[in-house]
Amino acid sequence: MTMMHLIAGFHAATLCLAAPCTAEANPWDLISAIEYEETETETSWSVAKTIPEALRDKAQDFEVTGYYVPVEAQAYVSTFLLVPDPADCPFCGQNGYGPSLEVSMKRPMPDVPEATKVTVRGTLNFDDSPETYRAVFVTEGVLID
Repeated sequence: MTMMHLIAGFHAATLCLAAPCTAEANPWDLISAIEYEETETETSWSVAKTIPEALRDKAQDFEVTGYYVPVEAQAYVSTFLLVPDPADCPFCGQNGYGPSLEVSMKRPMPDVPEATKVTVRGTLNFDDSPETYRAVFVTEGVLID
């Protein structure tokens, strides 16, 4: 078990102790509480993901505020990433790599400047594939703010 797994496990264990676990829990805290366990052999690699029930409960009308990270230069975008802190941008940040959330919009939206704060509502989906670290992603996204 790596230090990252220990920290993620500790965070998940203390998430509901610090404050009541309700439907109002911060989406980024719930995403950060996802636990990952890697298994590696001489011929294969896989990752098992444990997703908090509180996050699963929010899946239908999932709403999250974050900072826009484009994945392609386009006048109208239908897919992009959200990050909780612009410094955690996987392509541009100076702070390392933090949580990110892939968003697919219901309808393309005009491109906005990188690191613009936006709120999106959509359906949270779960990726149970053992071949990727992606655990959650949003589909049918609608720009709220």
